[in-house]
Amino acid sequence: MKTQSMLLAAAVALSGCNSMDNIPNPSPEQEQAAQLAYEDLRDGKYDEFLDQLEPQLQTQFKDNEKLMKRFSRSIPKGEYKSKTLMTKQIEEATNQPGQYKISYEIAYPNNLVQYDVSFDQPNGSNKIRNFNIQVFGES
Repeated sequence: MKTQSMLLAAAVALSGCNSMDNIPNPSPEQEQAAQLAYEDLRDGKYDEFLDQLEPQLQTQFKDNEKLMKRFSRSIPKGEYKSKTLMTKQIEEATNQPGQYKISYEIAYPNNLVQYDVSFDQPNGSNKIRNFNIQVFGES
């Protein structure tokens, strides 16, 4: 019985790995929008950064410029060593529009950045619906 439970748990865990393969990769336009938004925010080009966002998210950042600048200062400067698409998923909530969320891992010499960016759907709009940046390592 324990063996069957462990096998079932392993099968469920492995089936989760394949589910990412069933979700389409971001379109070239979505990848470019995510990259430009990251670089514009990192480089302090706030107007250009805002152009990459959906209107509702633009308004949030315009209304709270300190938050935008805090995100900007947290991003390591300079060129990164590698950028890897780590996850992609489609999130659906009952009272909110769905989101196509992709997560990148961006490696710098002394930092690792997790960059989560959401669009409306795979191969849909290239306007960013939501995003988050977390920086790990030396500051």
